[in-house]
Amino acid sequence: MEPVKFIALDPEDLEVVSTHLQDALVKVADVIWRPQESRLVIALSRFDWLAAEGTRPELRRCRSALRFERVNSCKCRSVNPAGKDAVLNLLAVEFSRPTLRPAW
Repeated sequence: MEPVKFIALDPEDLEVVSTHLQDALVKVADVIWRPQESRLVIALSRFDWLAAEGTRPELRRCRSALRFERVNSCKCRSVNPAGKDAVLNLLAVEFSRPTLRPAW
């Protein structure tokens, strides 16, 4: 299998990355927030969409990493961070601008 490397520089690029990561499996323990480095790293098992195409399709997963730089905060909702063995299904990766709130 040829390694695949994507770099997303804008929301449209991120849509391409999201397509390749659709239905990836992620263990809670494999989500690593590094606040000192403003970095979020996620190890995942993604479905190999490219191998599933063609005349002899192969249904397989491959280990991959997703890295976000310049992350100011990391929050989780409806996920227990203590449940390290729980497996999550990544549906999509989306970009949203932070909302600015008044400081009063």
